[in-house]
Amino acid sequence: MKIKYKLYIGSLLLAINFLFAGVCIWRFPDKDIQTLFSKATGYKTEVLTYSKPERVKIESLLGAKLDDDETQFNFYRIYKDTTKIGLVLTHSVKGQYGAIEVVVGLGSKFDSATKSNKVFIKNLLIQRDREVKSKDLRSSKFLDQFIGKTVKSKFDNITLVSGAEKSTQAIIFSVRKLLIVQKVLDQERVKQNK
Repeated sequence: MKIKYKLYIGSLLLAINFLFAGVCIWRFPDKDIQTLFSKATGYKTEVLTYSKPERVKIESLLGAKLDDDETQFNFYRIYKDTTKIGLVLTHSVKGQYGAIEVVVGLGSKFDSATKSNKVFIKNLLIQRDREVKSKDLRSSKFLDQFIGKTVKSKFDNITLVSGAEKSTQAIIFSVRKLLIVQKVLDQERVKQNK
């Protein structure tokens, strides 16, 4: 009886882990909101899943395949009272010494030339990592290089953290992926629905 019970619990835990494998949780939303959007009063979570054509487009723009467990992305819409003021996306990427969890705060402003909203990085946090150069990867000297970047920005001007080049590249890749996912799953869907 004990063996069957242990097998059942083990199977249940494995199934739960599989279901949520691609989701990077936002560990400290209340604290992070104040850092990312000081005027925010709350947020709403929306889970977006891509279609096959959207996956192809994301991978094409990224120049790499999505991980098998990346079947959905959490969009945290940030509000000041009832007005949407931003968006937070999270992503977990493999660094040199383990997972690095990235939290990106996105803002937008109207671009009169294109007559559309231009989405840009407002702020960026590393919420979890096990890197030897963690202090440098979390420093404003490194993270501030991302502020203002858009999906069309070049990232080859980001100064790599010495001794943590692999982890720096992983963070750059993660941020680019989130910008592309936002463009395809959010901006382009809005345009199609108009």
